[in-house]
Amino acid sequence: MKQSLLIIAGLIAISVFLLSAGSIITQPESKFPEKEIAIALRNVGHRLLLHAGDSTSRVLPVRQFDQSAYRLEFQSSFAFVPDSLVNIVQQSLKATPVSLNYTVNVLECATNEIVYGFRIGNDEQTTLVPCLRREQPEGCYMILLSFLQNDSSLWQKKSLFVLALVSLVAVGFVGRAFSQKKNFKTGETPVMQIGKYEFYEDSRVLRFGKITTDLSDKESQLLRLFAQQINQPVAREVLMKEVWQDNGALISRSLDVFVSRLRKKLKDDPAIQLLNVHGMGYKLVISSSQQ
Repeated sequence: MKQSLLIIAGLIAISVFLLSAGSIITQPESKFPEKEIAIALRNVGHRLLLHAGDSTSRVLPVRQFDQSAYRLEFQSSFAFVPDSLVNIVQQSLKATPVSLNYTVNVLECATNEIVYGFRIGNDEQTTLVPCLRREQPEGCYMILLSFLQNDSSLWQKKSLFVLALVSLVAVGFVGRAFSQKKNFKTGETPVMQIGKYEFYEDSRVLRFGKITTDLSDKESQLLRLFAQQINQPVAREVLMKEVWQDNGALISRSLDVFVSRLRKKLKDDPAIQLLNVHGMGYKLVISSSQQ
């Protein structure tokens, strides 16, 4: 039953990992319309100069720093009103297929200091347009446009990555557990025959016919000590020293708990009894016909 559950859990974890990894790999990446953005920015420059009364000087070529940052420069100085700049930029970018949030900063050519800036988002909370109706004096300006990464898309990719990583770790744990369960079938011989049980100390497994039962490390150590002295009492002090290297009251109570657990795991063979020897310790008793 446990083996079947391990197999099912492993298959589920592998499926989740493959689906998550596949979603990350195959998630469509929309091609950024670089040419359309450059054209839109040139239109921004053209309309700004016209608004300033300049219909002859050049709008210099748009410079792209990376996929999300562009710079627009001008041949001549000009003055601008923030209201007009915001409206011109918004109208020009609406003609492109880009729906990302963006920021616009106006820099002074000589100092690269920002003299004006604003942010356009998908809602009022992410939109910031300060200092309208404050006309900027004539000067040499550059306009820097930066697109902001889509937070929801980034969060989705991160979530899929974490899910894939967790699934991969789960696959590892299931595989390790399954491997440990199978260890006794890879040629390992039982360390001891205890009644009808086969005891595999290295794997910490008890086998009763086709049924296997896992043992904790301390349960395995206790069973080994009992099995080495079948039908002979083993002192509590010996058990505590060998298994816990301690003889405190807390360890004494732990010993009783682990012995109780061992009794339950040995209950399928009626010839086996794990008895309490009053004033001394415990004794593993196996009827003579089963030894």
